[in-house]
Amino acid sequence: MNNISIEEIEQKIEAGEEVIDCYFDSTITRVGTRHQMTSRRRQDPETTNLEIPSPMLNELDKMAKELKISRQAVITMMLRHALDEHYLAKKQMKSEI
Repeated sequence: MNNISIEEIEQKIEAGEEVIDCYFDSTITRVGTRHQMTSRRRQDPETTNLEIPSPMLNELDKMAKELKISRQAVITMMLRHALDEHYLAKKQMKSEI
């Protein structure tokens, strides 16, 4: 992770740059959930098989190269992001009722 000040992050956001994937570690950062933050290193990983279309794998590999992380890390990061978004949407729906 890069060290950056809040002011620098704000400037990057205002300039339209994507900062989440560059400056926040999604393996330990949770957005809008009540789940206790835990490091992935303290969790027992499980192996699973996943069928992904070739064009999507190419996109994941491109992202991995840009972020200088593994394909597996990109997939894990994207899944975590999707789950967090799901929990946020679920919470939002409850608050609107």
